[in-house]
Amino acid sequence: MKLSSSIKVIAATTVAFALALAPAANATTWKAGGASSVNGLMAACKAAYQTATGDDFPYNGTGSGDGKTGIHNATMDFAFSDSVDTAPIANEIHLPSFVWPVAVLVNMGADTKGISLSTKTIAGIFAGTIKTWNDPAIVADNNKSVNVPVYKKDASGAVVKNAAGAPVVLKTVAKTLHHTFPSSKIVVYYRTKNSGTSNNLSRALNKLEPTIWTKSPNDSFATAFPGDITKDPVHFRGAAGSGDVANGVKNTPWSITYAEVGFAAAPYNLTIASVINGAGNSITPSSDSAMAAASEATVATDGTVTFNYSNTNPAAYPFTATTYALALTKYGDTKKAEGIKKTLDYLANNCAKENPSQGFGAYSSTNAFSKAFASQLAKIGA
Repeated sequence: MKLSSSIKVIAATTVAFALALAPAANATTWKAGGASSVNGLMAACKAAYQTATGDDFPYNGTGSGDGKTGIHNATMDFAFSDSVDTAPIANEIHLPSFVWPVAVLVNMGADTKGISLSTKTIAGIFAGTIKTWNDPAIVADNNKSVNVPVYKKDASGAVVKNAAGAPVVLKTVAKTLHHTFPSSKIVVYYRTKNSGTSNNLSRALNKLEPTIWTKSPNDSFATAFPGDITKDPVHFRGAAGSGDVANGVKNTPWSITYAEVGFAAAPYNLTIASVINGAGNSITPSSDSAMAAASEATVATDGTVTFNYSNTNPAAYPFTATTYALALTKYGDTKKAEGIKKTLDYLANNCAKENPSQGFGAYSSTNAFSKAFASQLAKIGA
């Protein structure tokens, strides 16, 4: 999708820096919030966004539930949510803005060998049926040969993508795992606030391992948990947002959580688990493996996404999520509507592409998510 000339990034670095620090006097400051998953991406994209649009929005994501509430009570001009708003207000629409992997993050202390887990083992850990690190299921996952996909690259070293935006797999190579684990108890940190990240993880586990994860997905991890989480305070500890659970894992050796890839980096310094996918390959969560999963998803005409958890795409990461922009078709003000359209267009089509280290998939114009986003964006008006 081409961006209008009014939102092209100014090339000169010095000018960009000045404008980023001091937006134009007639700039608009949008009220936005919601999903904490995009906090890092919004921070990384902020200066370039201000330069391109002249506008600003202080984004402090506290959870998808807060984003839905903000749209409902008109305290936000637009919001981000990692799950579908199942009780939308009049004129509310979903725009599939970002695709990203829900990473499984572990504090392995000084152990730098990494970890590979099957979806069945992950379901057991988060359901509380696997309670120690030397459990036979974890040991078995990490003492065998696994296949790892190798992506095709162009002359510049960039990963080649197909028309759906998924990476092209050149081949798979065998990797032999050998790892011993301590008898330490597993401490799971989960989100206590309503969270689209919790919804996406519980949805995937319910589809992939329904005999273990027996409850339906929910923004509340405790509600989706297949049991009574309050009865096991030894193995389960709650914290509010992604940064909070990551910080809890940082301070608790041999603990585990689920969050965005960016929360593995400093100051948390956590290990990102590889996950065995439907093709039997060991997959590291990344923008490329998320787009591989997205290429197998179905995007409805209303912009909502259904992932195919039974797919056998060799590169697909099993726990992949969509972040929706929640916006309105009627803002009652033409200038405001056009400004919000310009903002969302820039964020969805530039931020992930320009900040690959954040782990969000970059859209191509032929990708189904991109087409649905454009269709929904066109509905925003006065």
